[in-house]
Amino acid sequence: MNAPKVSRTPMVRFLCGAATALLTVSLALVAVGCLPSWTDDAVSLTGGSATDEVTLTVARPRTGTTDVDIRLTPRQGERSARPPTITLQAVMPTHGHATPAAHPRVESPGSYSTAVHLMMPGRWTFHVNVDYGARSDQFDFPLAISG
Repeated sequence: MNAPKVSRTPMVRFLCGAATALLTVSLALVAVGCLPSWTDDAVSLTGGSATDEVTLTVARPRTGTTDVDIRLTPRQGERSARPPTITLQAVMPTHGHATPAAHPRVESPGSYSTAVHLMMPGRWTFHVNVDYGARSDQFDFPLAISG
């Protein structure tokens, strides 16, 4: 006995195709959502003055607590006997938010680290103040923080 031939109407074929496409798109979106975000990569910004070059590295530019490293390199290649006092503060000027001033710890000559808590996404400015006692410099690093 021969199996009966099933005929599909154009509407049934359309609905099966639409369901297959919807399932494929849904699975692709779930797969992309499970990938790590590219904004979790550390961001380094460099600025300077006539006497110093400062590199600020934000380990995770997202809301929450993140590690911040500061590298201070004198332009003449000389370091003073006493390391400068470094102060870091992150400010969100558009909303009036600011983190408490942090005093990074010295990791090695010219290398400092601390952590800051960023309470919301948006445009932040990281103020790095370098105080040598006789003179003081401030370096500003704007950075967009994601949620």
